[in-house]
Amino acid sequence: MTGTRIPRRPHVLVLSADTPADLDRVTADLAGKLTEGTDLGTVAAQLHALPALPYRRAIVAADPVRAAQHLTLGDPRAVITGQAAPGRTVVFLCAGVGDQYVGLGAGLARALPVYRRELTRCLRAMEAEAGTELMAVLYPEQPPDRRERSLAELLQQQDQPVADIHRTTAAQPLLFATQYAMAVTLRAFGVEPSVLAGYSIGEYVAACLAGVLPLDGALRLVARRSRLVADLPPGGMLAVAAGVEALGDLSPGVSVAAVNSPDLTVLSGPVDALTRLAGRLADRGIAGQRLTTSHAFHSPMMEPVVEPLRELAKALTLREPAIPLVSNGTGGWMGAEATDPGYWAGHLRNTVRFADNVAALWTLPDPVIVELGPGPTLGRLAAQSPARPAGAGLIVATAPGPHERRPDMVALLTALATLWTAGCPVRLDGFADPLRAAG
Repeated sequence: MTGTRIPRRPHVLVLSADTPADLDRVTADLAGKLTEGTDLGTVAAQLHALPALPYRRAIVAADPVRAAQHLTLGDPRAVITGQAAPGRTVVFLCAGVGDQYVGLGAGLARALPVYRRELTRCLRAMEAEAGTELMAVLYPEQPPDRRERSLAELLQQQDQPVADIHRTTAAQPLLFATQYAMAVTLRAFGVEPSVLAGYSIGEYVAACLAGVLPLDGALRLVARRSRLVADLPPGGMLAVAAGVEALGDLSPGVSVAAVNSPDLTVLSGPVDALTRLAGRLADRGIAGQRLTTSHAFHSPMMEPVVEPLRELAKALTLREPAIPLVSNGTGGWMGAEATDPGYWAGHLRNTVRFADNVAALWTLPDPVIVELGPGPTLGRLAAQSPARPAGAGLIVATAPGPHERRPDMVALLTALATLWTAGCPVRLDGFADPLRAAG
């Protein structure tokens, strides 16, 4: 008779040396010492107490034997190797609506008090205004398979009802809350941003972290924003594999919602108009894909919500960024617009100039882009930017995407391990015991 196996807690084992040869030697030594029954928590704590030298290696592991195998083979999928470099610029990048899924961050909410506390605080503050039981949407009693809620499958079922997780009254508040909780958690592990950036609703998170928006005010704005949009006529959005200049004349009512890269544009407007435009673009060999959304964000169809949001923003104490922040509206660094209520009111109406934001980020000295949202979607856009100098920078995802099977804690610890190997400040005692360090 066999009992239920209790999952082991993952730990991060870190190694460092003055030369690559010495790093290989201490790696082999560690692999040889890891056997069945080894207490990885104790080993991790001993390794964290050692000086952090320039050449570094780390592995996230819950099983000592498997860890030894990965270290011996040098498996790049499991073993992270890097060289610490001083003066790296850490960028927190906050995502917009799109890749959220039921159960996002559930593992962190169970294991890390700091994540659970901040998530709960944000969701409770927004539920009344949003008119939705947000925690129940994110963590239902009987959660579906993650893949069943992915955008990829929903895109193949356009005539099916939109899942609760993708309804605007839930999606926007949930993306804000999960990313704000992730940012606070990263800071609990010693990771501080030097620069902030966001995409659409993600810019509200970034602005809050930069001190532009007070947290309580940001929560009211996001919740009211989602509720006002829900009352608007339906619309659609279309991602097209072409730059703005290549599109030519758009259908009446259709506008450019976002410029994601020189070769990727998002259009927004009435569904019928988008359908006709997609057909014309297909005839010209330009591929388009409908996005799973109930409304035409970042288009003139959002105009009715601007004035109500302006009145709400006027009541907030808006400040200039305490941490440098790029602006979706201008594409460059945020300045006077940070304290303009009209900017935050019209944010949902105006074009997201994300390609320009990314270009600005790649001018920073040795940037490390840390994506706070689900998966690496924005990071991939940043990696493909023609503004990225060859081989420059590092891009790190902190949470699994909708198709990934990695546990939340493994994804977070892998991100922290990657930052440590690159030389970014990370509180290493958090690796040995995440509950204690982040509590």
